[in-house]
Amino acid sequence: MKGVWDKVNSGLNFLFGIAGIIMVLVASYAVLARNVLLVSTPWSDELLKLIFIWTIYMGSAVLFMNDELISLTLLEDKYKESKPKVYGSLKAIQYVAAVGISALLTSQLFTIVSTQMNTGEATTVLKYPLWVMNLGMLLGLGLIAIYGVVKVIALKPYFIKKEV
Repeated sequence: MKGVWDKVNSGLNFLFGIAGIIMVLVASYAVLARNVLLVSTPWSDELLKLIFIWTIYMGSAVLFMNDELISLTLLEDKYKESKPKVYGSLKAIQYVAAVGISALLTSQLFTIVSTQMNTGEATTVLKYPLWVMNLGMLLGLGLIAIYGVVKVIALKPYFIKKEV
């Protein structure tokens, strides 16, 4: 299973890298067009917002699953070996908070996305369905909520008394 997750992780990192390159190219073109060619490129703002939303929220879900988001590592490292119950408690607080906040936002975003799908609301310039952008937030936050539950369950060994 670890090998499969590593391959998925590697593929996602590649996709995030491509998305970053596309964002740099589009933003550079927008600056060049505005300042040198003296033409407006309103499509670039919409495209950048779409890519940005998807990479931020999906990337956050991947980082959360890999435990690579910012945390209090100074405290965690101090207690991981010496006081596993304290470490487990710190991690449990982080994961439960992430699940609660993500689940709340996911439920709200589900309503927003379904409404946008039903109304056919589209963006101003590129005319893509607006729900496409918000779906990135919905999926990213939904994955964080799911991963958080999995991670809370995985903390069980930190609270079980070891037999000597």
